[in-house]
Amino acid sequence: MSIQYRTSVPATTANLGPGYDILGLALDLRLTALAVPADEWIVEPQGEGSHLLDTCGYNLIAQAFEEACKRHGWDVYPLRIESDNQIPIARGLGSSAAAIVTGMALAQLVKLGRLDRDALFRDAADMEGHPDNVAAAVYGGLQEVSKQGPGCQVRTKDLSDSVKVMLVIPDQMKSTKELREIVPERLSAEDQAANEGALKHVLQGLAEGDAVHLRFSESDRRHQPYRLAVQPTSAAIFRLLQEHPAIAGVFLSGAGTTVGGWIAGEADPRTEIREALREQSITAAVMLTEPDREGTQGEVIRG
Repeated sequence: MSIQYRTSVPATTANLGPGYDILGLALDLRLTALAVPADEWIVEPQGEGSHLLDTCGYNLIAQAFEEACKRHGWDVYPLRIESDNQIPIARGLGSSAAAIVTGMALAQLVKLGRLDRDALFRDAADMEGHPDNVAAAVYGGLQEVSKQGPGCQVRTKDLSDSVKVMLVIPDQMKSTKELREIVPERLSAEDQAANEGALKHVLQGLAEGDAVHLRFSESDRRHQPYRLAVQPTSAAIFRLLQEHPAIAGVFLSGAGTTVGGWIAGEADPRTEIREALREQSITAAVMLTEPDREGTQGEVIRG
């Protein structure tokens, strides 16, 4: 009897303005993988960024599989994996989180025959280092993460069905580690209070689909000013989206380079935004996405 293991993990956008290291939102772009037991690691990537990815045991999916096995004392053996990726790589859309969750989910399917989402979150957050991205990738929807001792507490937050996300994705790739190093470790008391207030507005806007509250995603003082200062293309896109009447609020997706814009309703300004980008000689992809509410999916296929 042959056996296959299938996983599907969503893209994520984190921070959402003032929710630095707190908020993550799953989006309907996915990394899917189909794996079978093999004599050696073979990874056959397709889709976004496939030419940049390793095709052996150095692939991040394979590394995450082996890490999960080591954590739980499971025997490690290689797989042949066919992956299909819709998530732009190194653009602030959780591609690393998706790859790590994929590898660890495959380990659970191989060893347990099912997914344990809570264990998957803990293991992947430890390896990836950004629990906001991982929480959204694993559980789907809008997730709020808070540190609780050595671990994290995750809360699913209300999210209006009317909210969509416009993504403008420039060609430039940036390292999250590099962009994290320029963010100050601490805020002044005034800035911290302002950010906490802005975060409450953003959460209310997402819950109600209210454009007035969603505008507060632009009010972040924690990371966006510093990261936009060293990403001139993203900063130009940020300003462009701020000026469009259909965009309810603008934010830097994760550390960048992608810029997100909230759409609260049925508007679809993709054509107008592409034209505005051409007028400014900015090369970038434009996507209209919806929140993903399913999170990580996995199944064992016996045939």
